[in-house]
Amino acid sequence: MKKAKIKDQPYTNLLMPKGSTASQEDQAEQKARINSINQAASQKIFVPFSTNMEQRKAALALRAQGKNIVSGLPGQTPNYQMLQCFYHLAEVGGEFKVIPV
Repeated sequence: MKKAKIKDQPYTNLLMPKGSTASQEDQAEQKARINSINQAASQKIFVPFSTNMEQRKAALALRAQGKNIVSGLPGQTPNYQMLQCFYHLAEVGGEFKVIPV
């Protein structure tokens, strides 16, 4: 009798029987968790280049909150679609706020 090589054996999750309801529920939870992570990661905020220290403090505060920041370059005209940014940091009434593009 010939022994099967490890790479020839099908992958099975030994912790849960195949097709069990527990396995399906865990997969649904995992997909939901991954989707929430992807959604949070897609909420990028574009911060244009500036020497204004208040803007930099606002950007650092956003980054400390776990937000994804895309920093602009001097003279850059941002292409929000290419950068996948849905928001940008703008000065509104002397205060820096995140507003939709």
